Amino acid sequence: MEYENRGRNWSKGYKIFWAIYWVCVFIFLLTQRKTVIGTVQVEMQMGKVLFAGLFAAVAGSALLCTFVLHPLDKVDEKGQEARLQIWPWHFLVMLGVDVWCFFIIEYINNTELVAMEWKYRLLNIGFILIFSMIAFFLFNSLKRALMLILSVWSFISIAFYYVYLFRGEPLQLIDFFSIATAATVSDSYTYALTRGIVLDLVVYFCVLGLLLHMRNYVLFQKGVIRKVLMRVGVAVFAFGMYFFYLNVNWNGGLGILTDLFAPIKTYTEYGTTVGFFCVAKYMRLSPPEGYSVSETKKIAEDSTKDQKKNTTTDVKPVNIIAIMNESWADFSYIGNLQTNQPVMPFYDSMKENTIKGHTQVCITGGGTAKTEYEFLTGNSVKRFPAMVPYVSYFTHDQYSLVTTLKAQGYKTAAMHPYKGSNWNRETAYRLLDFDRFYTQDDFTAEDDVEYIHSHISDMSNYKKIIQVVNEENKAGNPFFLFDITMQNHGGYTADDVDKIITVDGYQNDVVSRFLSLEKYSDDALEYLINYFKNYDEPTLIIMFGDHYPTMPESFTEHVAGASYDSLSLEQQQRYYSTPFFIWANYDIPEEQNVVTSTNYLSTLLLEQTGLKMTDYNYYLKNLMTKMPALNHLGYEDADGNWYSWSGGSEEYLHDEWQYECLQYNNLAEKRNRLDWFFSLTK
Repeated sequence: MEYENRGRNWSKGYKIFWAIYWVCVFIFLLTQRKTVIGTVQVEMQMGKVLFAGLFAAVAGSALLCTFVLHPLDKVDEKGQEARLQIWPWHFLVMLGVDVWCFFIIEYINNTELVAMEWKYRLLNIGFILIFSMIAFFLFNSLKRALMLILSVWSFISIAFYYVYLFRGEPLQLIDFFSIATAATVSDSYTYALTRGIVLDLVVYFCVLGLLLHMRNYVLFQKGVIRKVLMRVGVAVFAFGMYFFYLNVNWNGGLGILTDLFAPIKTYTEYGTTVGFFCVAKYMRLSPPEGYSVSETKKIAEDSTKDQKKNTTTDVKPVNIIAIMNESWADFSYIGNLQTNQPVMPFYDSMKENTIKGHTQVCITGGGTAKTEYEFLTGNSVKRFPAMVPYVSYFTHDQYSLVTTLKAQGYKTAAMHPYKGSNWNRETAYRLLDFDRFYTQDDFTAEDDVEYIHSHISDMSNYKKIIQVVNEENKAGNPFFLFDITMQNHGGYTADDVDKIITVDGYQNDVVSRFLSLEKYSDDALEYLINYFKNYDEPTLIIMFGDHYPTMPESFTEHVAGASYDSLSLEQQQRYYSTPFFIWANYDIPEEQNVVTSTNYLSTLLLEQTGLKMTDYNYYLKNLMTKMPALNHLGYEDADGNWYSWSGGSEEYLHDEWQYECLQYNNLAEKRNRLDWFFSLTK
C-alpha cells in the first residue's frame, strides 16, 4: 500500500505532463485542419470524415489515458512499474500495430496500394511482425517492443515520402550509410505536410500515449538465466533469418521481380517494406558470375594485343580542369523546350577547339558521387545501382585518372564548395591519391564569396579555381583539378532564386528556378573559358553534368510530348543524358553531338593530350568503338541503335561481362588486382 500511495502522490505531476501532451496533439490537429480536409471538392467530404475521426481518436485516447489507464496504480514492491504475465491474446495488439504500420507506410508512399495483391500485403505485415517479435523477445516487454516498431515505421514512412519527393528515387539502404550527407543539404528543401503525414503523426501520438499507459506484459517476470537464454535464442534466430534473407531466393520464389534500376517499381508493386528489403538484398559487392582472377588476367592480356596506342595531339597541357556541374541538364535534348530566353547560350555557342555532346549517366535526381566515380575510374556503376562505391566499397587505394596523372608529374587536387564529409569524400579522395581537397572552409572572406540558392555560386567556385591554378603554375607544377559545383543543388521549392527563365506554355516556379540557375551557371562558364582562352599555359577543361534534377512529371511530359513510360528506350535514355564538353586553349579536333557515357570521359580527355594512358584506358577506347555509350538501361551499338541489357546480343553481353570482370578486379581486389593493367606503374 505504501508503494501504491507513492505512485498516486507522484501522479499529480504525471497528469500535468499528459494534459500538456494531449493539448499539443489537439493543437497540431486543429492547425492542420485544411491539410486533412483538402481543397478539392470531390475529396473534401472524405477529408471531413477523416478529420472528425482523428478528432474523436485524440479525444478518446486522452480520456482513456486520464480516467481509465494509469500504470502508476500498479507498482511492485520496489515502487516500480509491475511486470505482468503476457497471455496469447495480447499478441493481437502486436498484430494490430503491425497492420497499422503496413497501412500508413503504404498510404503515404504507395499510389498502387489498392492494386497490390493480398499475398504481398500479408508478406509486408509478416516482415513487420518478425521485427516486432524480435524486439519483444529482446526487450522481454510487449510495451517497449510496440513502442519501438510504431516509432520506426511511423517516422520512416515520412522519410520515404520526402526522399522520393525531393530526389525522385525512394529511400534505400545506402541512404543510411550517407545520412550525414543528407543532413547537410536537408535545409535546402521545403517540407510541406500532407494528409497522410498528418494522419500518421496524430495516430502515432495517440497510440504512443496509450502504449505508455499500458501495463508492462512480459514473457518472464523473474529469472536472469531464462532472460539470458531467451536473448541468446533471439540472437541466433535473427542471425538465421539474416542468412536466409541473403542466401535464399525467397523473393524469386514468391514471384517478386526486384528492379534495382527503378526501385520505386518494386516498392509500389510489392509493398514499401518488402521492396526496401528486396533492393537492399542485392547491395553487396559480389563478382560477376563466372569471375576469376585468372580469367580476368586473360581478358586484360588479350585486350593489349590489338590496342592502338595513339592520341590526337602531342601537346601536354600544364593544367587539366575537370568540373562536374551539379544537376547540369539539357531539357531541350529530351524534347521541345521553348523558353523566354536561351538557357545556356554560351555553352550552345562553343565550337572552336571543343568536343561536346551528351554523356549517359546511371542516376537521376541524386547520387552525385556515382557519376563522379565513373569519370575518375573508368568503371560503370551499372553493376551496383543501389550503392555508392565511395561509401560502401572503398577499403583500399584505388587506381584512377588521378594516379595516371600523378605518375606523369602532375600535382592533383579536388574542390567542392561544400562540406568535405559528404559521400565520404575525405576518405575516398585519400584512397584515390589526391594531394589536396579544397572544401567550403577554403572559401574565405577574402574571396568575396557570392551565394546563389543558399550555396556558393558557380562564379565564385570558378574564381577559386583560377586562383588555385595560378598559384600552382607559379610554383611550376603541372596541375590537375577536379571540381564539383554546388550552386544548382536540389531544393527548388525554396523561393531564393530570381526567376529569369520561364517556359512557354508552362508555368511552374520550381522549373523556372532551376532553369534560371542553369543560366547563372552558363554565365559563370563564359567567364571561366574567356579567362583561360588566352592563358599562357596549355589548359584543357572538361565539364559534365552528374544527373538530371527531379522536376514535376507534368513538365517533362510537356517537353517530351508523352509520359516517360510510353517512350522508346532511345528516348528514355535522354533522361539520363547530361551535357558535356572538352575544351582546350590549343588545337584539338572539333566535334559536336557526341554521344558517350561517363565511364569513357576520362579516356576521351586523355586522348586530347600528349600524355600516356594506361592499358585500361586503351581497353576502354577500343570498347568505345563497339559500344559508344552504356548505362544501367542498356547500351548503344556501333550503328547508333539502343538495346536494353536484357535484349542485347550475345556478343555484346559477352563484352559487357568482360568489362564487369575488369571493373570488379579494379575495385574489389587488393592482392590479386592487375596493377600493371590499371596503372602506369609496371
